[in-house]
Amino acid sequence: MVEQERLSRKRYALGESPSAAVHACLDDEGIAVADLDLIAVGWNAPELAAVEGEDFDEARFTRWLLGDSAAERARQIPVHFVDHHLAHAASAFHTSGLPRAAIIVADGRGESVATTLAVGTPDGIEVLKSWGLEHSLGHFYGWAAEWAGLTSWGAGKLMGLASYGRPRQPVPLVAGPEDYAVITAPPPGTPVRLQYAVMRSRLRERFRTANFPFAPAAASDIMAYADFAASVQHALEEALLALARAARRMTGCDTVVLAGGVALNCAANDRLDRSGLFREMWIPPVPHDAGVSLGAALLADRELRGSRGRTPGRMRCALWGPRAPRSEPEAVEALSRLDVEDCPDGTVARRTAECLADGLVVGWSQGRAEIGQRALGARSILCDPRRRELLARVNQIKGREGWRPLAPAVPEEHWRRFFEGEPPPAAEFMLTTRALREAATRSVPAGVHVDGTTRPQVVRPAQTAFHQILLEFHELTGVPAVINTSFNLAGEPMVLTRGDAVETFLRSGLDVLVLDNLLIRRPGPPPPGIRAPRQRALSFSPWNSSAAGVGGDAR
Repeated sequence: MVEQERLSRKRYALGESPSAAVHACLDDEGIAVADLDLIAVGWNAPELAAVEGEDFDEARFTRWLLGDSAAERARQIPVHFVDHHLAHAASAFHTSGLPRAAIIVADGRGESVATTLAVGTPDGIEVLKSWGLEHSLGHFYGWAAEWAGLTSWGAGKLMGLASYGRPRQPVPLVAGPEDYAVITAPPPGTPVRLQYAVMRSRLRERFRTANFPFAPAAASDIMAYADFAASVQHALEEALLALARAARRMTGCDTVVLAGGVALNCAANDRLDRSGLFREMWIPPVPHDAGVSLGAALLADRELRGSRGRTPGRMRCALWGPRAPRSEPEAVEALSRLDVEDCPDGTVARRTAECLADGLVVGWSQGRAEIGQRALGARSILCDPRRRELLARVNQIKGREGWRPLAPAVPEEHWRRFFEGEPPPAAEFMLTTRALREAATRSVPAGVHVDGTTRPQVVRPAQTAFHQILLEFHELTGVPAVINTSFNLAGEPMVLTRGDAVETFLRSGLDVLVLDNLLIRRPGPPPPGIRAPRQRALSFSPWNSSAAGVGGDAR
């Protein structure tokens, strides 16, 4: 599984055909288009076109999806269009390992709905209740982010900004015991194709008249919007709790799974998890729209194999990127101009930990890439959590706003040193926040947000190389944690290939790049405390295919 943006290097790949991603997956498994039994799509494209008042041409859609030449070879392969929210629901339920669960899907939009409650059982998924586009939680939150100067794609930034404020402003999202509404919704009868523009306009007018500072934000004045952000975040959490209460009553389940873009809101997830409404909560590593490809495929697989009545196991690993990216001679040539240390087998984690302990900022790229929007130890930027000044430095390197937080990765066996209770499943994929123990905040100041929380990743021993870094860093410093953020610069997707990693390293202020078993620095004397590297001849490919990746090929 791979997102198109990782291949085209254009954030979100807006408007792009996903054909490069499709073929990367097929090539990785040695499968030709002609070998496919079925093509599953996580949108009901014909219905979406009808809702928008457009004609739908399946042959044209298939050419867009696969590319012209591949589409010709796929002419006899049936295309199965799955309702968007059903695909979201399947991506969560059929990866949870739960025999039965309540399902909450909330995002910007599906074909004609924006929120769905359902129940999952071994026999399948049943939709119970839906809310229309006029009550879209995803659009509401995105437009609030836009109003605060963070763009409509800045939902994650708005969540971070909320921690600096207090929820004391009125916002037009109200929740009841088991329901919610956006009170600036378009008037009844507004055509679906117009609802997006009408809702955005009405929300902006409401923010202008009711919410300090009564004007759309300028980047230089962002903290004036902290209370607004906190108020929007609080309203979203209350709406999610109302949905959870309804799902609990309607399904009778004591377990819940979440999907849709709203499920990326870590603070809201933590609030739901701590509510006591459910015994267990599960969120897949790709709850956003990329995950509907997975959900559609899982549903199609159940139909093809007749696997109704079976409960699949839980997804324990997010490392599903291509095993063998394309040949990259440019990266080999670039490495010939750098200081390259070849770490013997089993020593790359120790050498990386030594760099981190000396205050260096490290780009880390190992094995198969993780899926989803969170760096989970395969494509990460790492630094020492004990040094608060590195928070500003990493944000500067990445081109992020200086007020945005970073988060620690913690080995499973040391979880209780930092947090109360057992690690929640959502922490496996960095999809929840947690309050740090008071004593722990002093040991990881670079990973503590202003409200005393952090967005932790629990790292299990199966993630071999990354887990080993944490243990080695603990041995060197006494602190079993490192700061882990995504390996990318502002406005760019996470790196995927080795060439992406080298090119991003060269354009950034990173001190060190660890690429499989190679530790790479720019030419010049090493910083104090770091041993000079051993030079390695690059007359052959430097990629060691047997290097220990993060979890190897574990699935």
